[in-house]
Amino acid sequence: MTPSDLTSHRESARAAAVRPGFTLVELLVVIAIIATLIGLLLPAVQSAREAARRAACSNNLKQIGIGCLMYESAKKSLPPGMARTTGTTGDSNGTWRKQGLFTLILPYFEEKQIYDQIQFGKLTTSTVLSDPARYQLVTSYICPTYPHPKVTTTSVGAADYENGAMVTYSGCGGAYMPTTESAPPCLIGSSYPDNGPFYLTGPGTQAGGAACGGASGSPITGVGRQLKQVKDGTTKTFMVGEYCHRDFVVRTNQWQDPPGNMRPWYLAGNQQSETAVPQIYHVREFELTPNSRQTYTNAGGLNKLPMGSYHLGLTMFAMVDGSVRSVSDSVEQLVYQKFATVNGSESVNELP
Repeated sequence: MTPSDLTSHRESARAAAVRPGFTLVELLVVIAIIATLIGLLLPAVQSAREAARRAACSNNLKQIGIGCLMYESAKKSLPPGMARTTGTTGDSNGTWRKQGLFTLILPYFEEKQIYDQIQFGKLTTSTVLSDPARYQLVTSYICPTYPHPKVTTTSVGAADYENGAMVTYSGCGGAYMPTTESAPPCLIGSSYPDNGPFYLTGPGTQAGGAACGGASGSPITGVGRQLKQVKDGTTKTFMVGEYCHRDFVVRTNQWQDPPGNMRPWYLAGNQQSETAVPQIYHVREFELTPNSRQTYTNAGGLNKLPMGSYHLGLTMFAMVDGSVRSVSDSVEQLVYQKFATVNGSESVNELP
């Protein structure tokens, strides 16, 4: 082999050993393409996850609806939103209430084990907070989209009753609409309309201040609504929907810390005496459209706070027939309220 041949052989070997690589510009282009693909795929993944969470939430509402309808089949009425425990002595005369929507339906959708833990007769402040069921999480009572703790332990002092396993749903307590649209309901205790699936009986007032309901001084309590009383149609009447309200303070542009105006499922409400106007924890009057910004003080109490959810732009509801519907946050208020009454005979077709 001549020297020139040897040199040529070495150069060929060296060229073969050198592998082509990316330039800096090519590397940056590849990174940019990958970032773009991730940016395109991430919203799709998030959308798919939220769709799955909405489906799970819809299933929760179906389970709650089944529980209500199974209760109705057994008791011939829907469960009361809040009822007084019978008894004349001891804790049964306490101011707290445990008989209500979310406690009474537990045995009717395979949660009897938790139901059996509830001490319904322990209603004084010294005993109500030691209920064995207080921190028992009921999976069907929590929407998967709810981002905050499902079991709350952060409230202290006088607000300790707010601690416990939460529920992100609430019953429909009717609506007070213009008399041009619907016959005015009787406002029991001058506060709670009696035209919802969950309602109270007792003395009340109507538009103009006329007395209605029970005799003055008679007990105020929740009773079960019979399905034959749902004259507007079970497919066109809300029964239970999503609720996870926190105050929004415009002055500070801040949201109230969770759980906000939510309460543990095992407590149905508070009532100082059998003739006093109660505070019901899990029934709402449909005064405002879903996810409206409002505060407890400005609304005038828990029962007037809006329904709502963490789903983007919508809130889900179970109708009295057990079907589940989604309602846009932009729904017209009057249309929304018409679906909240059982006997208003309002002219309404479908929810938008």
